Amino acid sequence: MKENSTNSESCVNLYETIADRLENDILSNSFGDSGKLPSEQTLGARCGVSRTVIREALKLLKARGLIESRNGSGSYVTKPDSNNVSELLRRMVIMDGITVHEIYEVREILEEASAERAAVHVTEEQLSEMADCLLKLRNRNISIRERREEDFKFHVLIAKASDNRLLMILVQTMRNIFIEQIESGIYVEGSIDDAIRRHQKIFDALRQHDPQAARVAIQEHLTVSEEHYAIYSSRSHSIKPKE
Repeated sequence: MKENSTNSESCVNLYETIADRLENDILSNSFGDSGKLPSEQTLGARCGVSRTVIREALKLLKARGLIESRNGSGSYVTKPDSNNVSELLRRMVIMDGITVHEIYEVREILEEASAERAAVHVTEEQLSEMADCLLKLRNRNISIRERREEDFKFHVLIAKASDNRLLMILVQTMRNIFIEQIESGIYVEGSIDDAIRRHQKIFDALRQHDPQAARVAIQEHLTVSEEHYAIYSSRSHSIKPKE
């Protein structure tokens, strides 16, 4: 029995080792521009292991968000989905008991930096995308779901305009946390009008290429957003407006 357990552990360690090796190949772009991985048989021969081990290693890579399987075509390299990372982060926040105030503190750090840099680097095309978001947010007929998505998109566009790709990725990975906070504010009386005004103020600062004004505008917006979240949380919301 002990011997079987040892063999099982060795097998697990082997396909994890192979998965790590293939991950390094993926990150170094060893599979070329097509991103198509060789067949399981070819990978097995290259790594000196059976197809069964390769198959288990590929499952691990898929779980890591590094490959996707296409029926009849094989496995292809893909980028990790920010939504998956976002959900993982949300669970960590819940399990570690991270407070709402701590979340807003991090949002301030990220978004104030984003807004300040965006005021310097934003392009006319990016301003046009933000203007489209604002136009949709002014529409009283959009659903709760559409409003929260457009709101979050506006914040992502600011991070994108910062001209720092990692900053944009960090904002995107907080999507599920942002969405929860954005939606909670929607249920507070007067918050939609307030959010529209504050988003417009941020936009105006970016359009004027004023870093300090952009930083202050996003700071004020987040301060009020946290206040609205506190109001929402203090009330009973067993019945919400339909999405």
